Amino acid sequence: MGRVSAAKLDTFNFPIYYATPQQLKAIFSSNQSFTIERMEILRNPGKHTVLDVKSRAAAMRAVHGKLLTDHFGSEIVDELFEVYVEKLAATPIFENPDNDKTNVVLVVLKRKIDY
Repeated sequence: MGRVSAAKLDTFNFPIYYATPQQLKAIFSSNQSFTIERMEILRNPGKHTVLDVKSRAAAMRAVHGKLLTDHFGSEIVDELFEVYVEKLAATPIFENPDNDKTNVVLVVLKRKIDY
């Protein structure tokens, strides 16, 4: 849209990574402070539990707003999230909640006690 320089876009890194259940198990297993008591995948844990578009955008802004402001400046953040709301509204999940393919990995950990 021409609102920020190409250099700013090229140097931006959005630090999100979704580990697979196998990767999570390896991470938790290598931790010396906890044991895995229970781990399961909940597929579409509650039908129609996806946040509405504005709530989803507000949650993203709450979590990542500072990172975006620090990198791009506060002048474009409001516009950025307005465009984000429009993009979300056009996705299949929000057009039809039955398209939700959300998976939740439930992990119950038990702290190891060192004596």
